[in-house]
Amino acid sequence: MNDVITAILERRSIRKYKPDQISDNDRDLIVKAGLYAASAKNTQPWHITVVQNDDMIKEITKQTKAAIIRANVERYLAMANNEKYAVNYGAAPTFMIVGTDPRVTGCPVEDGSLVLGNMMLAAHSLGIGSCWINQLTAVGDEPEFRAFLTNRLAFPAAMKIVGSCAFGYSAVEHPKAPPRKEGTVNIVQ
Repeated sequence: MNDVITAILERRSIRKYKPDQISDNDRDLIVKAGLYAASAKNTQPWHITVVQNDDMIKEITKQTKAAIIRANVERYLAMANNEKYAVNYGAAPTFMIVGTDPRVTGCPVEDGSLVLGNMMLAAHSLGIGSCWINQLTAVGDEPEFRAFLTNRLAFPAAMKIVGSCAFGYSAVEHPKAPPRKEGTVNIVQ
């Protein structure tokens, strides 16, 4: 098997991280992999905000929790009310937010999802763990949260959040993939 297929089959979500920051070179390679994702008509409608400041990640957590409560996002209320909740699982030293401009592409979610997928695969190939975080997507249009993103993180106002991701060195043994569900593929020849 080649390295790309191996990375696809072996990558798993990591939720416990060492506090060691990833290198600038690895961070830049991860971002570059995201920027080379496929996009509808090659519009490249994305923006990536990289946060490597622990205080700012804590502020993102605080703002996310407050927005979930204000917007009453039912599926995340238990998380928001848990004092241990953190957007980076409390330790991942790098946090990235991916948005796309729906005015530029007819496929904003798909285009941004490909960016995140590329970045997670690139991270895995570099020995760096990752985990997709959805809570910011759920509150990305909540007015106070949007103002925080725009004013404190310079996240462009036109961008819709597609997802965010925690990155760092795993503090746990690499999980094995569970068996794949059967009956999910139909081949017509």
